[in-house]
Amino acid sequence: MRSEFPGLWKVVESRRLLWLLGLTFALIVTFQYIELPNTISSLFSSTKFPFSRNSTSLTRHSGNLAPAMAPSFPQKNATLVDDSGGGGEDEEVEVDKIFDSKENATASVGSAEPPASLPLVKDNATAPTVSHSQVKENGTAPVASAEPPASLPLVKENATAPTVSPSQVKENATAPAAGADPPATLPIVKENATAAPVANANPPAALPTLNRSSVKENATRPTTSQVEDKNSTKTDVPGVSPAVRFVPDVKEYTKMPNSGVMSISEMSKQLRRNRISHNRLAKKPKWVTKPDLELLQAKYEIENAPIDDKDPLLYAPLYRNVSIFKRSYELMEKMLKVYVYKEGDKPIMHSPILRGIYASEGWFMKLIESNDNKFVTKDASKAHLFYLPFSSRMLEVTLYVQDSHSHRNLIRYLKDYIDFISVKYPFWNRTSGADHFLAACHDWAPSETRKHFTKSIRALCNSDVKEGFVFGKDTSLPETFVRDPKKPLSNLGGKSASQRPTLAFFAGKPDHGYLRPILLSYWGNDKDPDLKIFGKLPRTKGNKNYLQFMKTSKYCICAKGFEVNSPRVVEAIFYDCVPVIISDNFVPPFFEVLNWESFALFVAEKDIPNLKKILMSVSERRYRQMQMRVKRVQKHFLWHVRPEKYDMFHMILHSVWFNRVFQISV
Repeated sequence: MRSEFPGLWKVVESRRLLWLLGLTFALIVTFQYIELPNTISSLFSSTKFPFSRNSTSLTRHSGNLAPAMAPSFPQKNATLVDDSGGGGEDEEVEVDKIFDSKENATASVGSAEPPASLPLVKDNATAPTVSHSQVKENGTAPVASAEPPASLPLVKENATAPTVSPSQVKENATAPAAGADPPATLPIVKENATAAPVANANPPAALPTLNRSSVKENATRPTTSQVEDKNSTKTDVPGVSPAVRFVPDVKEYTKMPNSGVMSISEMSKQLRRNRISHNRLAKKPKWVTKPDLELLQAKYEIENAPIDDKDPLLYAPLYRNVSIFKRSYELMEKMLKVYVYKEGDKPIMHSPILRGIYASEGWFMKLIESNDNKFVTKDASKAHLFYLPFSSRMLEVTLYVQDSHSHRNLIRYLKDYIDFISVKYPFWNRTSGADHFLAACHDWAPSETRKHFTKSIRALCNSDVKEGFVFGKDTSLPETFVRDPKKPLSNLGGKSASQRPTLAFFAGKPDHGYLRPILLSYWGNDKDPDLKIFGKLPRTKGNKNYLQFMKTSKYCICAKGFEVNSPRVVEAIFYDCVPVIISDNFVPPFFEVLNWESFALFVAEKDIPNLKKILMSVSERRYRQMQMRVKRVQKHFLWHVRPEKYDMFHMILHSVWFNRVFQISV
């Protein structure tokens, strides 16, 4: 054929050659278009993200994932690992850069080093929301369990991942771990999860930290909307979106607003949220006792209390819900039994201080340990609550080494005491201390009790949201300055509303914390004749100058010192003066039941320059109404040598009872 049609054969061969060349070129172009970008990116990639083929939470189309559900977390060289053994092969997506990390924030569990891996989000899981004020620079999150396992547990079905509060993570601080070794991996969020379980045991209600100032100012944390993905290349895998990073699984108890300051209204919302979460997540006791069932019955009766706002002793506007408070108080008087541990040596244990600014813890200890107290039982099997009778003030006086700046030996003493009673008695271990309570008024009490009393009910004078105060579990203990223990009610009361010529009064040590110098710089030294703002007043017999100002001023300024609490709050009420509280994140006493905004003013620290304007904006009618309410709420803030109904002793005990009732779960 070639000899017969030489010209035709050459044409056929040429066309075949051109066709083969064109096919080869097309294959090369196709190969480069599909495979080459990922091949090139793998040469420079520093981050790999395995993901499950079956995941629907990581969808390819961004429209399926709202911005609020896709937070980013700046941590370099992290890997999302799915070790759940779920169906489907894992496939790696190599990414050159997920985003530009502007703050080198890392979150580790029990270690200053970043964790080896971050959690993979399984099907339909809701991502945690993290505001940029919530995580501080170079902060590390603490461990939730006493002994961290090799890997933290899975978050089961229908759980909503929690948010991280600024009270839980500090700037440049490594929170103390409960165990020696950090876990190898962080938790994995399973499909449709709604509640995050805990590692080994329930996590502490407030994360441990010994630093007085939990949240630094002007700290920000990048979010998805703020961080730009730069130089990112991704594999085109059907149904899979770019990997999303999540913060470690930390239980939310005290969520802070973006400003770092929790207002009174925000505190009320957090209290309601915690009531719901406690009902759902409360750890059940190891075995159920008759007192547990009695608490459940009390809870039902309180929640279904009949409307009763006509009691002449209880003025309804003073309370969140006067009917609930009244029914709860009645049931407390009817059934509550408290067991007081007799173990422990003086002076730290069983040594009440009845004078000075730490008197609240002493008076409560004295009255509950008195022989004729009807709430105390010697039969621990009948007890609803167990009281730990130590004095935080005497703990400091006895054990603190001057200028050591260390509380470790104080914390160790309390831990040894808990170990002792938990070995001798079964009560602590039955509930992990959830039915035990303490009353402590020293500034250091929150840090001393945070680690080993995470489940216990703490009545604290230093009720600071940023120091780990847990709404619905802890309660705010009134700080009272008792000058004469034999006559705790001396000089009670003050002038009527029409006989108070001074608009506002304050006196106190000017170098006691950062706030008072600011207050004095704006309003001190008679800068305004209507505001009597002083440093420390000259000492007089019976402190008459100070008392006279309190009794003749419309408003008494309660400015924080080193901590959020101040005895001036109770002093103002004692002398019929409307309290003006200037202390961000301070939880006022008996917050569970009292409507503080009905008889007190709260001024943000940043609003000190506008103090007079704020006070003058209150009408005379409104002021007289508030002063009348101060007089009516006064009975809740009085100590009696022999306790009386609705007095301070009963109100402290009621707050502990009330919180325990709404935590009970069997």
